[in-house]
Amino acid sequence: MASGHVNVWVGNQRKEAMAIPTDKNGIARLRLTDHDSEVNISNRCKNCGTFGVVNPVVKYDDSLRINAGYVLYQPQTPDYSWLDIREISTKQLMREGIVMPNTCGKATASP
Repeated sequence: MASGHVNVWVGNQRKEAMAIPTDKNGIARLRLTDHDSEVNISNRCKNCGTFGVVNPVVKYDDSLRINAGYVLYQPQTPDYSWLDIREISTKQLMREGIVMPNTCGKATASP
């Protein structure tokens, strides 16, 4: 998903997602912190809409939700919708990484 964005919610404090841009390699950067003084979501991304943020730093929470805005072609699931939001344990994500299965092409990735 090079040069696009992913929608991210950390915890349940915000109703609106942060739209974090991806670079030419499809990488979106998000930093989590335990220190309120380090929180920073002021670096706006004009190409990602009203809630676009470049390299956000947000307060750590174990709940992390992600929406990529693309259809996830996974025939083993009942919903192929681009509106699908995946909720992930932040601890699990940090420990194991995540890659969604792709059955619609030859692209592969490692967590």
